[in-house]
Amino acid sequence: MKPKHLLPTLLLTISVIHFSYSQPGNCKVLKPEIATSYSGECKKGLANGNGTAVGTDKYEGKFKDGLPQGNGTYHYANGDVYIGDFKEGMRSGNGKFTFKFLGKDSTYMGMWKEDKLVKKIVPAAYLVSQKQNLQRYTVQKIKTGNRVVFSFMQNGGNNRSLTGLLFTESSGTLINLGQDQGFDNVQFPFNCKVSYSTLNSFRSSNTDVIFDIQINEPGQWVITLFN
Repeated sequence: MKPKHLLPTLLLTISVIHFSYSQPGNCKVLKPEIATSYSGECKKGLANGNGTAVGTDKYEGKFKDGLPQGNGTYHYANGDVYIGDFKEGMRSGNGKFTFKFLGKDSTYMGMWKEDKLVKKIVPAAYLVSQKQNLQRYTVQKIKTGNRVVFSFMQNGGNNRSLTGLLFTESSGTLINLGQDQGFDNVQFPFNCKVSYSTLNSFRSSNTDVIFDIQINEPGQWVITLFN
């Protein structure tokens, strides 16, 4: 004889298991500032894995045994933000802390241990991640501001064989300055990938150029690309 109530019982069991793992009220966060509500992965009644916890503060990232652990983003009630590594609910490892100081945005980057900055890291003013088919380049900060200008040179003068110029930028408004082009009102860090085609210095063949830069330090910058 087949049991008549096996299927309903099985469905009920699955529903109970699903309910226990999907309801935020059954999954605790042990850090009081973010313990009001939780959505995410759970294990043995505690937040474990990826999740989002909200209270007076907000945290999005990795959890272990009910506490932030691993990489995540923590939003404080006063507007401060920490992006980086956590251990047992505290900032520990590499991280970036952004906060207001005298009404202006300030940032600490470095190594953290038990919620304290133990080693501050000052990022380079700029970083070139890719350069293809360039003889050389120069990057100069000329004064304060929020402008980045690109200049294109060849054989001691402006590069007039340049075609197909394309910018992929993170912010700013495109400006044309005669032979030069750039961006006003940029936000730092500023990322820009430049690509174009040009004759080589002997004007014997065409070549494709790629230049990718991140500028971390605010200011007015002039970047000169030589072919």
